[in-house]
This record gives sequence, C-alpha cells and structure tokens, in this order.
Amino acid sequence: MDDGKVPVILVIDDEPAIRLGLVVAIRRHGFQVIEAVDGRDGLQKARQHLPDVIVSDVMMPPPDGFELKRLLNADSATSSIPFIFLTARSGKDDRLAGIRDGADDYIAKPFGMEELLARLDGLLRRIQTERKHGRDQMAEIARQDMERLRAEILQNFQHELRTPLMNIITPLELAVNHKFSDPELQSNFLRTALSNVDKLESLVTDIIILSNLDLGNLNSIRQSIDLNVHILSPVYKRFERYNSKGLKFTHQITGGEEIKAARREFTQSVLHLVDNAFKFSPQNGRVHMGISTGSNGGVKIAVSDEGPGIPLELREKVFEKFYQISQGDTRQHDGLGVGLTIARAAFRHHGGDVKIVDTPRGCMVLAELPDLRPEDIVYG
Repeated sequence: MDDGKVPVILVIDDEPAIRLGLVVAIRRHGFQVIEAVDGRDGLQKARQHLPDVIVSDVMMPPPDGFELKRLLNADSATSSIPFIFLTARSGKDDRLAGIRDGADDYIAKPFGMEELLARLDGLLRRIQTERKHGRDQMAEIARQDMERLRAEILQNFQHELRTPLMNIITPLELAVNHKFSDPELQSNFLRTALSNVDKLESLVTDIIILSNLDLGNLNSIRQSIDLNVHILSPVYKRFERYNSKGLKFTHQITGGEEIKAARREFTQSVLHLVDNAFKFSPQNGRVHMGISTGSNGGVKIAVSDEGPGIPLELREKVFEKFYQISQGDTRQHDGLGVGLTIARAAFRHHGGDVKIVDTPRGCMVLAELPDLRPEDIVYG
C-alpha cells in the first residue's frame, strides 16, 4: 500500500477453523490481520480499526455479511472499505446480491487459499492505483484553482495599482502643462491627485504589512496612540471618499485612556474596518464606530453598518487573504480582499482578535486589543 504501509485485513467468520486458516495464511503473506468472530464483532472492529480490506463470510448470525456491508455503507467513515465476500452460496442470485451491496469481490467456498491471496493482492493494487489517480486528479484541480486565484489576484492588483497612478499622473500633467484661469479648477485637479496618493499609500502599506506577516515579522512594539491623530483623523479622511453615497457616520469614545498598539498596523486595521463599513453600506446608510479604551493600553472597537451583512457560513472565510464575497470581473467592490486579514493578524499578534458578531441588522465587526501584557514591548 501507500508509503510502504503494511495493509490491514479484517477477517470476519463465525467458523473458528476457517477463521484461523484465513488469519494464518494472510498473516504469512505479509499483511496485518484483525479477526472478528461474527458480524456484530466485525462491525465494531471495522469502525475501530478502519482496515484496508474486509474479508467476510456471508452466512453468519445477524447481521449476516450482506447486512453488515449495508451497515458499513451507511457510515461515511467505513463506506469506502473494499469488501470480499466468502460464501458457500455460489448461486447467481447470491453473487448479484453481493455485488449490489457493493462487494469488490465474491469467492465461493470451497476455495484455494492461493486464489484468495491472489484476489487480495489484485484488489489492493487496484485500490492503490485508484488512490494515486485520485490524488493526481486532486493535485491537478488544486493547481488549476491556484492558477485561477493567482491570475485573479494579479488582475485585481494591477487594477488597484494602475487606477490611482493614472488619477495622480493625469491631473498633475494637466495642472503643470496648462494655465488655468480658474484657480478653483486647478485646485480640484490637485485635490484629485492628492486623494489618489492617499489610496496608493494605503495600498503600499497593505503590501508591506502582508510581507511582514508572511515573513513572521509583524511589528511587536506597542506605541502610544493618539485618538484624534491616529484614529479619527484618518477615518474621517477616508469617509470623504464616500461623499456620493450620502452616508451618516458617527463615533463614540468611552474611557478616554491611552491606547498602546503597533501604530502603523493598528491604524491601517481600523481604517480597513471602517472602509468596509462605508463600502458595503447602502445609499444614505448609517455607520457607527464605538471605541472603548481599557485601563492599561487596551481597546475595544466596534464598527457597525446597515449593509447586507455577512452570512454565518462566510464569517471565517472573509478573513482569508485575498478573499472577496464578490469575485472576478463581475465583483462589485474594489480592493484586494486583505483588509480583514491584516486587521485580525495585527490584533492577534498582541493577544487580541477581530471577529464578526451577531447584530439584528447589517454587519458588526468587533476588534479587541487587550491591556499591556508582561511580554509586550512598549515604546513611548
């Protein structure tokens, strides 16, 4: 069998002499053998040991061989175990009954032991070939999936990178090469360029954090966080991108104590949480951010919106790197699909977490950073 593993054969027969002969012959052939004295014992040992092949008599006290096979078929853990029936009932109807119940082979008594061993060898070779073919198929499917994912990520990345670059270059070229009689018009071009500089800077920050995450080198230093400078100002600046949606954004701060966190990672994480809320909110929707500081550097941040929410079955999936609920060319929203990945990694790095919690309407994301721990490195 695979990787040099010695096959395990379960032998089930209520006749002690026949069972002993089978066990000795199969063991001498180089296989491991487990023996069961009847169908009930065989059912228990099949579930316990999950053998590579079961060799079973048909005519036994209930459950007989046919019923035993049906019971094993009903259990996903044992339904794929190959089965060889041994029986003195050699009629056509009996053979058909065995085949219908999923038997891989059917040997009529009396039989030569060499024949049984040859059948076992052939069955095990077939199983190994089928498993290898199945692994090859799964590997090819995985390779194709990875290629599709890679192509989609690169396509998204090109779009996310090229769009702000063009929105920087074009306004700057117009502002430099043309004399505008209206200063406000020129200011609009410059503001457009500056806004896209901010988008590009955020993208570069994501790439740096992801790179550090992959290298196991996330920032471990917890620094002082100014609520206005490092949280509210960037959040309200990000909010300006969504002016056309007519959103209402509110925030509430309780505690007022100082927060200690890895500054760049923390700020970027919070920005992603509120950006997701802005992005997925409906027109004229409401977004709220609640900040509750701990007594020694910790904080809880809850961001809620009135969007469609995230189905329960996807609440962990959305934290996977590059995952987006809407995918491919038809995706509804921009972004690389790394915001929640970064946020959870940054908070968990210091013993906290980011998770999606139940809420009557829309979506709520809760980010928790614990108070300073003895092992934390603190600066400032």
